[in-house]
Order: sequence, then structure tokens, then C-alpha cells
Amino acid sequence: MKNKTMAKSPRVRSEPAENDIRAYAYHLYLQGSRAAGHDTDDWLEAKACLKANIPSNVSRTRLHRHLNGL
Repeated sequence: MKNKTMAKSPRVRSEPAENDIRAYAYHLYLQGSRAAGHDTDDWLEAKACLKANIPSNVSRTRLHRHLNGL
């Protein structure tokens, strides 16, 4: 018998799939200066964009501009 007083666990947002992050990071690379050495920055930003549900097809600027409303 289930305990009706059990609290529901909070929803945990799942991590974006690696292939989705990779594709988004490449999109950010193409948007940017295409300079070498920013792969980790692009990866982390892509992951954050995906978690924030910012699709790459509407992303014309970097994440900080999305968040600041610029």
C-alpha cells in the first residue's frame, strides 16, 4: 500500500544529449569568430542554451545576449 503522505520528488531536468550539444556548439562556432581555442566555451554555452530551451535555429546571438534581452 502506498503512503499517501509521501512528498513528490521535484522534477529533475535531464541533461541534453551529447549529439545535441555537439551540433549546437558547432552552430555557435560558426556564429562566432571561428577562432581556435574556444571549443570548451562553445560546448558549455551550447549545453546552457539547450537547458534553457533556446533552439539553435532562433539563436542568432550568444547566450549572454539572450539572457540580457539584447
